[in-house]
Amino acid sequence: MNRPLSVLKPFLALCGLLAVVACTATAPRPTPPAQPSVTIPVAPPPPVPSRFEAFLLEARKTALAQGITAQTFDSATAGIAPIPSIAAMNANQPEFSKPVWSYLDSAVSARRVKDAQAMLARTGDVLDRIAAQSGVPKEILVAIWGMETDYGADTGGFPLFAALATLAYDGPRAGYARPEFFAALRIYQEQRYPRTEMVSSWAGAFGQTQFTPTTFLKYAADGDGDGRIDLWQSAPDALASAARLLADQGWKSGEGWGYEVRLPAGFAYEDADTDTQKPVADWRRQGVKTASGKPLPASDESAAIYLPAGAQGPAFLVFPNFSTILKYNNAASYALAVGLLADRMAGGEGVKHSWPREERPLSRDERLRFQADLSKAGFDTGTPDGVLGRRTRAALRQYQKSRNIAADGFATASLLAMLDRDAAK
Repeated sequence: MNRPLSVLKPFLALCGLLAVVACTATAPRPTPPAQPSVTIPVAPPPPVPSRFEAFLLEARKTALAQGITAQTFDSATAGIAPIPSIAAMNANQPEFSKPVWSYLDSAVSARRVKDAQAMLARTGDVLDRIAAQSGVPKEILVAIWGMETDYGADTGGFPLFAALATLAYDGPRAGYARPEFFAALRIYQEQRYPRTEMVSSWAGAFGQTQFTPTTFLKYAADGDGDGRIDLWQSAPDALASAARLLADQGWKSGEGWGYEVRLPAGFAYEDADTDTQKPVADWRRQGVKTASGKPLPASDESAAIYLPAGAQGPAFLVFPNFSTILKYNNAASYALAVGLLADRMAGGEGVKHSWPREERPLSRDERLRFQADLSKAGFDTGTPDGVLGRRTRAALRQYQKSRNIAADGFATASLLAMLDRDAAK
C-alpha cells in the first residue's frame, strides 16, 4: 500500500540516522602515526679505583683529619703514580751480599778520606760551632755526611711523595711508609719547599744526611741561622740535624766510639758480642791489648768486643757511642765505617789486622740451610728466615763450642759444609 510522502519522511530520516550510527560504530579507527623508539642510555658503573687510587682516597681523609689542608694534599699528590722500579725493589729487595771488608774498602776509601778532610777545612767554623753545642765530634758528623750522600753529591732522585706512596699503598714496607707519607705532607705544608726539590732515596730518606720525614719532624735544626731548615740545599742544616739526633740518642761527649784491639790466645770468643758489655779493666785482665800490642788504657767505661769478620778478622773494642751511631743506621758495619772514616780524616791509621778475604758471603738459600742444619743438630734458631740474627748467632756459638771451634758466631761456607755433614748423619 502506498503511504503518503508526509508519512514516510520521518521514517526515512530515522533510517538515515541509524545508518550513520551503524557506519560510525563499525568503521575501523585510523592508526596513529608510529612514534620513533627512544633508547634511554644507561650510565656505565663508575670504574673501580685501583689499589693505589684507593690508598690515595683514604689517605686524603686521614691527612685532612690530621690537620693537612686539602690544598696541601692535592698539590703534593697531583699526578703521582706508583714508581715501577721502587715497587720492584720493595717486593724483591736484593740481598746484601757484600762482605764487610769490601764494604769498608769503598766506605773508607782514600778518595773519601781526602774529600772528608776537604769538607772539614771548608766548613770548619760551622762544624766547630755545631760540635760545641751538641758534644758530637765534627769528624763523626762529616763521616755520616760522607756515608749517606758522599758529602751532598747524591741525595737521591725519586720524587718524595711518589716514592713514599709507592711503598705505602702495598708491600712489606707499608707499615713504615704510611706514617712517613703523612709526615712528609706536614713538612710540605709547614716548610713550603717546592715539590720538585723534594727528592729522596727509593726508601724515602732525603737531604744531605738522609733523614726520614718523621726524623725530620723530631730533629731537624737550623744550622745556618737563616730561619729556615733545608736539608737538601744547606749543609749546615743537615749537619746540625744529624748532631741533634745523635746527642738526643745519648752521644757521650768527650768519649770515643772505639778502636782496634788484639785478642790473646785462648780468648773466650763467646764473650765477643756487641751485647756483652764489660768494664775496660776486665778486658785488660783478660789479656786484650791495643792493636799495637800495648795494654789497654785505664778507663772506667764499659765496652764490648766486636768481631765484624769472626775470629779470623780484626777485633774492635766498642763503647756506648758505637751503639749511638747504630741509632742513626742500625747496621754494625755502617757504625764501624763511620768510626773508621772519622779516625782517618783526623789522621789516624787504618785497620792493622788483615781481613779473611778468602771467605765468601753466604747466599740466602745457604743461610736458610745454615739455620735448618743448626736446628736439626739440636741448636734452635727458630723458624728459618735467612737472617743470621742474634738467636742464630747464639745457636752457632753453642755448636762451635760443642765442636771445640772458636765460638765467634760467624757463619762461613766451611762451617756450613760441616753442618751439612752433621745433619746428614
